[in-house]
Amino acid sequence: MGDLLAVPSPAVPFPAVPSRPHPEVRPVSHPAPPTSRYAGRHRASRRAPLPGRVPSAPLVPGLRASSRLPRATAAAFVLAAAGATVGPSGALGPGSEVQAAPASTALDLSAEQQFAVRSEAAAEAAALTDLAQRRQASAMQTAALQGRVEAKQRAARDAKRKAAAARAKKEAAAKAAAKKAAAAKAAAAKARVKAAREGKRWVRPIARWNITSGYGWRWGKTHDGLDVGASTGTPLYAMSRGTVLKAGYFPSFGNKVEIRYWDGTVSWYAHLSRISVSPGERVMPGEVVGAVGNTGNSFGSHLHLEIHPTGGDNPVNPYPWLKRKGLLG
Repeated sequence: MGDLLAVPSPAVPFPAVPSRPHPEVRPVSHPAPPTSRYAGRHRASRRAPLPGRVPSAPLVPGLRASSRLPRATAAAFVLAAAGATVGPSGALGPGSEVQAAPASTALDLSAEQQFAVRSEAAAEAAALTDLAQRRQASAMQTAALQGRVEAKQRAARDAKRKAAAARAKKEAAAKAAAKKAAAAKAAAAKARVKAAREGKRWVRPIARWNITSGYGWRWGKTHDGLDVGASTGTPLYAMSRGTVLKAGYFPSFGNKVEIRYWDGTVSWYAHLSRISVSPGERVMPGEVVGAVGNTGNSFGSHLHLEIHPTGGDNPVNPYPWLKRKGLLG
């Protein structure tokens, strides 16, 4: 506020006041300043104020330094604080009259100014508080929106990851099923090859040979097979892979089984005590088809074996045929 009011010294005549000491004030003698070289740091400033300038100091307690008042009002505050008042012209100039003013005027003006400043500060604080609250609310809304967006993104990523995992699992299961099917197919093919190979293998119809009667003329007629003596119940086996043609009882042969093998040869097993297969059934080499017995026109427990190479009723001597197949010896 020091630059708001400039009073030129020569323009305002002030009454001369005789300089004399107050009767109740005694002059105080001050000690001489120290001669130390460090005294300059603490020496009081001796700069004199510029002529025509009013010292810069707060005139009214409570006013901020940034507050600017009109020159007339500032002058009124200055004079009011000094106990004077301004004339009707409202300005100081040559011949202006300075009168004393009561102290209540300065107090009233100071209170009004303080109230205005406090009101302005309160309004500014309220505005700042409101702005902060709005900013906080906006930040919270932004954070909530961002949280929802991130939640949706996470859900989408989780769904995509789960779908990829399910797809991978499904593909793995399909690959495993395909691999298993291929393995089963390969195993079946291998089994078929093995069965075909094994099926063409030839084995004995009975574990031990005990030929009691051969092929040829006997008792006034031809004996069409070989008789192999064995105890009742001795197992009888299919000689190779084939199909059962007949399995049942026939008057002369008793229980009989006919088997057609893979090369077209047909074998007859007669006088069986038990039949273990049925017509149409497929058999493999070494599979049990019945047991030795004494049924039909028989005079003891034995196997009557006939070999029909073309499948008709044209038996041949079984002995050479069995020897060619490697079944004797």
